[in-house]
Amino acid sequence: MEIEFSKQGDRVHPPCLGQITRLLANIMLSSRTLDFVGALLLSLLACFLANPAAADEVVIRHEGQELQLFGRVLITAQDNGILFQDLTGKLWLVEPEAIVSRNDSETPPVALKKEEISQRVLQQLPNGFRIETTNHYVIAYNTERAYAKYISGLYERLLKGFTGHWKSKRSWKLDEPEEPLVAIIFRSHAEYAEFVKKDIGIEPPQTMVAYYNLMTNQVVMYDLTSEFGAAGQKIQNDRQIMDILANPNALVMITTIIHEGSHQLMYNTGMQQRLAAVPLWVSEGLAMYFEPPDVSSNSGWRAIGQVNQLRLATFRQNLVNKPRSPDYFQEMLTSDEVLQDGQQLLDRYAEAWALNYFLLNKHSSKYVDYLKFLSQKEPLIEDSADTRLEEFQRFFPMGIEKLEKEFLNYMRTVN
Repeated sequence: MEIEFSKQGDRVHPPCLGQITRLLANIMLSSRTLDFVGALLLSLLACFLANPAAADEVVIRHEGQELQLFGRVLITAQDNGILFQDLTGKLWLVEPEAIVSRNDSETPPVALKKEEISQRVLQQLPNGFRIETTNHYVIAYNTERAYAKYISGLYERLLKGFTGHWKSKRSWKLDEPEEPLVAIIFRSHAEYAEFVKKDIGIEPPQTMVAYYNLMTNQVVMYDLTSEFGAAGQKIQNDRQIMDILANPNALVMITTIIHEGSHQLMYNTGMQQRLAAVPLWVSEGLAMYFEPPDVSSNSGWRAIGQVNQLRLATFRQNLVNKPRSPDYFQEMLTSDEVLQDGQQLLDRYAEAWALNYFLLNKHSSKYVDYLKFLSQKEPLIEDSADTRLEEFQRFFPMGIEKLEKEFLNYMRTVN
């Protein structure tokens, strides 16, 4: 369903916040990293800022109290409900009856400094957390500092490799993150699981070692050495960490941490807009493209673009062992539901990786143009299957059947 917007000046106006909320639920359900958000909107914490520099200001009623928020009104609905982004990057959906007052500024807000971000992150966490900062990240942790430094170094290398790859290999200069990116590390799975239940309202499965929260713009994880290291072992340096995480099972988990960090980068470098209806095969396929770990590189993410052997093995097995329906490829392009079906989840994710790998290697300029087009999509507008197909074919006019045949033939040669 596509919503008709009205526009006044530079602001767009969807019909009502209730419709926005329903669309938001659909969008969040269209991502593996977001399909467990559930009660998130009810659990968002308040963020206060004294004497903000030139920002929109709203006072809202939230959980029995009045909260003052500073940031930017992203969307105003026709019923005067709003989508608001505060200065920490959190998104708020505010019903019109919850708005006490609102003052709009013509000057965009000034990003918070690391110290201010750090204070607000610590306010939402239990006692005992500390902060590790780098050029682009604020890492909150209650585990050994060496592990926090390891993750911060991993994410800095990923950021450098991510932006460098698109600039040097794809001629697309992405933006620097406007504000420090936040990651939270718990010392154990038990403490992590307790936070997850409060943050997004679910009991995390054992396989969910990290996630990117679309609404708070944070990556949350736990210390993997707590599972794979010796009991009571004190981690003091990267060498110890890398020895522990050399365990094949741990390396699979590291790919998840990288995968979630890649989602965070897509939303903070201008590649995608949060809450925009980017096809799931694109966003998840790209995250898997960056997924293979490159834990030894100090100069960047050298593994970008290498074959994801785990996804390739699944894809190849499917070609041999499972019949491919005539509309399989078109369903991938036009429907997020096929990547939400638990019975075919791994198969469809392998297909999404393979399709991104193929397009970036054989049709790079066309695919990058398509990605640039998707980066301009407005939040909270849901596209129909026909719209998605028409937009894709605008950049790949050779026909779906011909493209699918080329895709399958190419992937049979990849090793």
